[in-house]
Amino acid sequence: RDLVLIGGGHAHALVLKRWGMRPLPGARLTVINPDPTAPYTGMLPGHVAGHYPRAALDIDLVRLCRFAGARLILGHASAIDPGERRISIAGRGDVAYDIASVDVGIASDPPDVDGFAEHGIAAKPLGRFADAWKGFLSSDVAAEVVVIGAGVGGVELALAMHHALTERGRMPRITLVDRGAAL
Repeated sequence: RDLVLIGGGHAHALVLKRWGMRPLPGARLTVINPDPTAPYTGMLPGHVAGHYPRAALDIDLVRLCRFAGARLILGHASAIDPGERRISIAGRGDVAYDIASVDVGIASDPPDVDGFAEHGIAAKPLGRFADAWKGFLSSDVAAEVVVIGAGVGGVELALAMHHALTERGRMPRITLVDRGAAL
């Protein structure tokens, strides 16, 4: 049996860890991911606060797949044919599967707000956000931040930003915006 995991995100990283501890006999595990690492956004607030370096947010899929005895295919899944049970990988051909799981993460669509494209950045994908945050921290721009979304993730980011800016002697003004009541 062939189990194919499309994407190396958090859910599939947990599958790989458990598989490495207790593999299923007679089954082959394959991971398809564009890069040898995958960002774990659950650690983003800790990175923003300054507790973790950027590299700590990446799951090392090569090492994890080696531990699990899984093969890692670096590439983009471009199509899934459920009838033929095949996954097309751009520039690499097809991979057969008996069971496939899709964990491609999410990306935030920028809100349709005037000025967001020029002055804002979505928290996902993580890499762009982490780079922009690093630039903001090293700038002398006023420490005024607006976080759109006052759920758990937005509150965590706002608190992490407050911590990081305060630690650098910048007195932040952070505003949470949500269409409903803030958390």
